[in-house]
Amino acid sequence: MKEHAQDRRVLNLFSYTSGFSVVSALAGAQEVCTVDVSQNFIDWSKRNFELNGLDPEHDNHEFWVQDCLLFLKGTIRRKRKFGLIICDPPSFGRSKSGVFSISKNFDELMINCMYCLEKNGLLLFCTNYEKWTTGDLHLRLNKLKKDFSFKILPAPAQGLDFELPDQEPLMKSIILRKN
Repeated sequence: MKEHAQDRRVLNLFSYTSGFSVVSALAGAQEVCTVDVSQNFIDWSKRNFELNGLDPEHDNHEFWVQDCLLFLKGTIRRKRKFGLIICDPPSFGRSKSGVFSISKNFDELMINCMYCLEKNGLLLFCTNYEKWTTGDLHLRLNKLKKDFSFKILPAPAQGLDFELPDQEPLMKSIILRKN
């Protein structure tokens, strides 16, 4: 994250406690926009900024309590673009605006992310959805190539804290570079 966030506008979707946002801000991101549907997590995120010597009220830090798909749609309408998008959605979640399911909402989520990603921008996508393998994730992404030009870059390998070497990883991560 450090090397990719520097001097970029960063969007962290499904931010939880904002580890990616904090690292991006510390790395010198131009701006960091943090989005989660939970007010509790956004409050926790702001506290994590403070604990790391960052002012959450600074002009280049934004925190939004909103459904991530709704946020992306509004971002598209405003023609706002980001150089780095981190998208680490839950497999399943409920909110006031409805139900999110990665298996049902994946295409919509990725299409909206691609519209919000600037040329040469990077998208880090992670999922621990148990019914998908890394190959399944790549097949789903390849379907998007008819509408978007991008390259799939290798993601960092998982440490042994997460999986055994001979198992299909539960956490699947990819990095896309938009052409």
